[in-house]
Amino acid sequence: RRIGAETYGAMADAAAGQVAFMDVQPSNQAASAAFIQHIRETLQKAQEITQMVSEAESVADEATKFCDAIKAHHNIPSKKLALTGSRGLPAESPPLAASLTREIQTSVVWTQTMLQMCAVADGESQIAKGQQLTFVRPEGQ
Repeated sequence: RRIGAETYGAMADAAAGQVAFMDVQPSNQAASAAFIQHIRETLQKAQEITQMVSEAESVADEATKFCDAIKAHHNIPSKKLALTGSRGLPAESPPLAASLTREIQTSVVWTQTMLQMCAVADGESQIAKGQQLTFVRPEGQ
């Protein structure tokens, strides 16, 4: 492996305390750009997974409707109802795809903040000690 002007990337199990991403570039700006590109690619994969999960949830919902329709048509009692005499149906869990979408949206905001922080770090202006930094875009931009 050659390290220097060329990119060197390594991905490993972050949960095990190992390196999750590493990239050596000739400048801070190039390293920041590589990091942001990695984040964008990860978010793209997350969006693809979320789409697949959403489709799977839709198929599962349709299957449940068909099962309920068959049970109703043939007057088949629920096994829980037949065994316990009461209606002990489990509470429905919220759709996983919606939860994943919220996480992706949060990650997008985090990515934008990281990009702005990289721009501040690469900038020429001085930051006074204790100065509060704001990374929220003004409305209209």
